[in-house]
Amino acid sequence: MEILLALDYVRLSAFAVLLLWVIGEFLTLKEGEHEAGSGVVISAERKGVTLLPSHIISVCNALITSIHIGFAVLGVWKHQTISLGFIFASLSWILVTLFSVYCKHKGAGLGSNWPAVLVYWWVFSSLLESLLTSLHLLHLINSATVVNFTSLPFCAIICLCLLAIAMRTSEANQDELNQPLLTREDSGDSRRDRFSSSRWWSQLTFQWLNPVFEKGHHVRLEIEHIPAVPQSETADQSYALLQETMHKQKTEPMSLQKGIICAVWTPLVINAVFAGNRYHEIYQK
Repeated sequence: MEILLALDYVRLSAFAVLLLWVIGEFLTLKEGEHEAGSGVVISAERKGVTLLPSHIISVCNALITSIHIGFAVLGVWKHQTISLGFIFASLSWILVTLFSVYCKHKGAGLGSNWPAVLVYWWVFSSLLESLLTSLHLLHLINSATVVNFTSLPFCAIICLCLLAIAMRTSEANQDELNQPLLTREDSGDSRRDRFSSSRWWSQLTFQWLNPVFEKGHHVRLEIEHIPAVPQSETADQSYALLQETMHKQKTEPMSLQKGIICAVWTPLVINAVFAGNRYHEIYQK
């Protein structure tokens, strides 16, 4: 009897901590949503490798909640009573299910970024169910119920899915770290080089960037959304232009600073003219 009473206090304390933690996480997600303007954004590669385990976690979580609700209703209907600990356990799983659905809707349940409160609750529940069923099978205490035996496999599946998500995310992060920051692009790739393929008026008024602005208005921009650098502005072309400028001076060696100035003075003058006209129009108004 003392063990059952202590177990009720444990579940009551766990529900209190869970409730406060969920409220804090909920407010944090809402604040982050207002600051970012959208939900959590995850790369397509990371979302793909963790999508199935996240769905499995959601299904197992819903099944455990359904088991608790079903046995709670059955206990009230048959015995007209139910233990205090089982009530708080059922309320805890209902709270976890509602919060996990909210997180998946906002995108926080995809990838490896399940809120810490959910991860800790799943691990805590798995350890608690394992402990109760083990002690019951060893005939040390008679506190485990049918709910504990039926919930244990689903808790174990959730923990295995969390482990799989962590391993896959670690591999994805390692692959991202191994990728070069800059990739050499094909000089004939006119599809991504929108600047070179656009007309002079579009280049002058920056209209060739409109697709990027429209994309950024709806979703957060990622590296693949950014157009490629024009071929005339690549590092190879700039280096070739600098070498050509420095080799034109045959009488004496040209300093690096002077070579850079001689190579880029024309676009600098053009930009200065346009900038001066723009500031003149602003001050005239």
